[in-house]
Amino acid sequence: MRPYLLALAGLFTVNIAFAQSTDFAITGAKVVVGDGQILDGATVVVKNGKIDSVSTSAAPAGLTVIDGKGKFLYPGFIDSYSTRLTKSAPEPKTEGKPDLNLSAPPYMWIGNRKGIFSDFGAAENLDFDKDTSSYENGITTALLAPNKGCVRGSCAIVNLLPAADKARVLNNQYGFGLGFRNGGGEGYPSNILGVLALMRQVLADAKSLTEGVELTKEKTKPSWMKSLEDLAPLVTGKRPGIFEANIDREIERSFRFGTEFGFPVMIAGGRDAYKMSAQLLANKSSVLYSVDGFFEPSVDPDKSTIELADQTPVEFKKERHDKWAEQVAGAGVLAKSGVKFALTSGSSPGQFLDNVRNLIKHGLDKDAALKAMTSNAATILGVSDSLGTIEMGKQANLVLMSGDFADSATKVERVWITGKAVLEPKKEGGK
Repeated sequence: MRPYLLALAGLFTVNIAFAQSTDFAITGAKVVVGDGQILDGATVVVKNGKIDSVSTSAAPAGLTVIDGKGKFLYPGFIDSYSTRLTKSAPEPKTEGKPDLNLSAPPYMWIGNRKGIFSDFGAAENLDFDKDTSSYENGITTALLAPNKGCVRGSCAIVNLLPAADKARVLNNQYGFGLGFRNGGGEGYPSNILGVLALMRQVLADAKSLTEGVELTKEKTKPSWMKSLEDLAPLVTGKRPGIFEANIDREIERSFRFGTEFGFPVMIAGGRDAYKMSAQLLANKSSVLYSVDGFFEPSVDPDKSTIELADQTPVEFKKERHDKWAEQVAGAGVLAKSGVKFALTSGSSPGQFLDNVRNLIKHGLDKDAALKAMTSNAATILGVSDSLGTIEMGKQANLVLMSGDFADSATKVERVWITGKAVLEPKKEGGK
């Protein structure tokens, strides 16, 4: 564990017990509503896991009062795409797999289902009980996607609460995870052309099934049929396809699939999305933009102790740095383009806030960044009626911070999810 995380762990404790939500009031804080409004010295009252009131009045009698003077209160941050907290789908059965050295039947995907997990749902396969790295970065809610293959299954919007909590899953079938990876293992498909052909065949078969086409003469429904039936909400346009795509040509491929099969497209990752703003706007596509991985490459010459033949040319290093500078500024360019976007932690929720601050440093507007973690993220994911802003009637997903979130010195001090304390300062005596 990094030293600064150890220091943080010494100051705060994750509430492993996750007690039932209690009624309380936070007083005197600078309340950052999440929609652009800021209320100085406000009182936020929480009752039954929801925000009961936001005002300048004193806290009602009988409530536990938390002093927020000099601190900032934010809506719980939303991690808009993550594959960390779900189980991996089991490898598909390959009964009836044809010998591709002898034949390539048009329905060969039936016996070669590598990467096809459309009947795998994130909500039924969550793999966490608490997520401390997220809490320490103010993340209270996430869109969780299956992590494997090219047709990955249903995504779920989840409050990061224990498995037994009824308020955990907000939407158990939000869109379908898609990508351009083969899912590993041996056999077909083994390259990008095979992956594209397999995805197109599966989606075409699923669409044909919704149109009443008879795909098999078998009297008993074969096991592979469920893979197609579960795709009906996607190929009928009722749910979005969420493509994990970073480079521009992958984003373009995503649009083509959406157009061909008639479903709305969302882009997760989106490293090159700033180059594709016109196409994103034309397709009315949102970007779930990953803040992870923008590490500045060195331009310093290699040490003289390295053999000359093994040294990286300085010209190459400068070219790589120029590419990094363009990409790290991409979030700011994307925000100014008018494309709807939300932020995701990528593979590093423990560095979420640091990574967001890095993008702000390189041109992303601070207010746009905040909205991309709160109100805009909630709107994109269709949960703005309950999350994304600090307003009466919404879930009490709240983050109390020592200062402005964009300041590198600011720390997350307390976190509540549906009124339950999941991160709070350690009590005197270290308990």
